[in-house]
Amino acid sequence: MCTFKTLYYEEDGYLIFCSECMHFQLAFQTSLLTLAARDLHILHALVKENYEYHCFEPVPYRKNIYIPTPLEGYGMILDQAELAQLFHLLETAEVNYKAESLLELFKTA
Repeated sequence: MCTFKTLYYEEDGYLIFCSECMHFQLAFQTSLLTLAARDLHILHALVKENYEYHCFEPVPYRKNIYIPTPLEGYGMILDQAELAQLFHLLETAEVNYKAESLLELFKTA
């Protein structure tokens, strides 16, 4: 049975981590993905790369930014604002995950 820790939760989506099966669950808009840590890292890198490249998009609300996912045949089509939201979600969750991991080191058994 999964034991989830919330790393990010807002109205635009959430990212949670299961310490039992070591998987992450990412919900963003109408997408829900269950990812291993390596896959989440790859997705985060792709989002960051696209965020930096598309930050000055001439038509910011055109859905023309494709983000592939580690799931075969599944990707996300986003506009600039949605990409910024997803980037913020992943960045915040990463900081929270690292903080949680550091706190675990100091717990007494």
